Amino acid sequence: MASIHQSFGFGTPSANRSLQEFPGSPGYQSSQSFYSQTPPGVAPYQHSLISPTDAQSSSTISHLPLARDSIDVAGRTIDKCILSDSSSAKLIDQLKITKEGCPTHSGLSPSDYPQAAQSCRMLLKQCGTMKRVPLPQELVEQFAHVETISSMGLLPQIGRAWLTIDSNIYLWNYRDGSDLAFYDGLSEAILSAGIAKPKPNVFQPQIEYLLVLATTVEIVLLGVTFSGDEIHVIPDPLFALPTDGAFILTIEASDSGRIFLGAKDGCLYEVTYTSDSGWFSRRCKKINHSRSAISFLLPSFINAAFYEDEPIVQIVIDESRRLLYTRSDKGTLVLFDLGENGSSVSRVAYMTLQNIADAAHNIVSTIDKTCFRPLAGISLIESSESPELNLVAFSTSGVRMYFTCLPFNAIIGAPLTSPVQRYSGLTLTHIRLPPGFSVSSTSQKPSNVRASYYCKGTSILSSPHADDTDTIWVASSDMFPFSQTLTEGFSVEQLDGRVCDIVLDGVRNSIVGGLKMEPPAVVVQHSRPPANFVILTSQPVICTYDGSTKL
Repeated sequence: MASIHQSFGFGTPSANRSLQEFPGSPGYQSSQSFYSQTPPGVAPYQHSLISPTDAQSSSTISHLPLARDSIDVAGRTIDKCILSDSSSAKLIDQLKITKEGCPTHSGLSPSDYPQAAQSCRMLLKQCGTMKRVPLPQELVEQFAHVETISSMGLLPQIGRAWLTIDSNIYLWNYRDGSDLAFYDGLSEAILSAGIAKPKPNVFQPQIEYLLVLATTVEIVLLGVTFSGDEIHVIPDPLFALPTDGAFILTIEASDSGRIFLGAKDGCLYEVTYTSDSGWFSRRCKKINHSRSAISFLLPSFINAAFYEDEPIVQIVIDESRRLLYTRSDKGTLVLFDLGENGSSVSRVAYMTLQNIADAAHNIVSTIDKTCFRPLAGISLIESSESPELNLVAFSTSGVRMYFTCLPFNAIIGAPLTSPVQRYSGLTLTHIRLPPGFSVSSTSQKPSNVRASYYCKGTSILSSPHADDTDTIWVASSDMFPFSQTLTEGFSVEQLDGRVCDIVLDGVRNSIVGGLKMEPPAVVVQHSRPPANFVILTSQPVICTYDGSTKL
């Protein structure tokens, strides 16, 4: 198995480009006019009268006004730069969503994906250099004895990739292929795995993480410790509980340590645990958040008549808003509210794939409805990027669908300091078509997309290329940080193997300097490293992209 660890420094033009827009753009100013105006709200510098002393010569006095003029120009330049850095358009404004509440679409205009300057693609491809790192030799040797590979994935919280072979799980550092660890204490095949932070005051301090494993018969919580950069899995389970027939397909944990499970029966479960047990409670138990308590008193054939199983294949948790989303294999999206303090769970709204496709077709009636279904994945839109928009879903045709959980009158024109109201539904607000849909476009369209990821203006899609290889499509708005419409550069790259998982490497600090809105990448490119995206593929080699280059 392999992971491609790519660092895309998308659209981080050189620092001097952050002072003024590129030639030909709406915000471009020549160097002559750049210093000729005083920024709004900045008072012009007032020269003070200086009385020369006996010790000052007339030549020194004559240079003082010139020095003050230089300081004046420097101060105005800094003010101009700060004003320019903070003038980037909000995402909701770039998508042209207005207070009238009419959904919008984009991607059909040639200006949405500019190709006049082919340098955009060249710059994207120069954002990283790829190197290949072989997997640990011990893991390669295991392939000769493989009977069943149940699943594989990435754990960016600890910088590890994992794969299961029968009832064994292997972990290794996906950045350099080192530090192989394994656990073989289970008797049944492992279906899925996840990582969680331990709740406070429950375990010993040396337990840094919990490795959550789900088999066909039980759910096991294992302690994880680190000695420097080496990972250690404690062999004795901390907790183990039966699945009660639920096949767990995906595991996701919140920052507070809550562990959520998506099952084949279409239910969202949660594993809860405490430090001690009481008369009427157990130390560890599994809670079903999708069905009412009365459903457990009814015979199974009655439940089957009222509940149609839609296996949950993806769980996404919005930490900043305390929301949780699930996606089923049939494309149904469900919104859960975790409460203002993040300690509860309530089902708020859902949207079937048919509802999504109908709404999308009403927005862009010229596009065939099949382009909006089925869904390939969902990703968060963090509140630091857009307080108004919450979720983006990808279809297998590469179409992006932007959702909000607030009513339109609450998201348009409300100041950022207004109280946050709880979220009440899912509303499709914008359709973004991928490259290739424009009439004048010569680009190839993505098709049969099987994996997707979105983070802060960068979208990554994977689609089949040949028998055992995939192609990734990368679109980013970082090249056009001050555009008033959503303008993106894109790049297409071929990978070795099939894409199994895509994540953002590690945990990034979302907010810079206490700001409520995330500045464009061009503003912060010199103060923090570029985003690193890890793509896990099916070939026994690790390919690494190092994106330290700034543009």
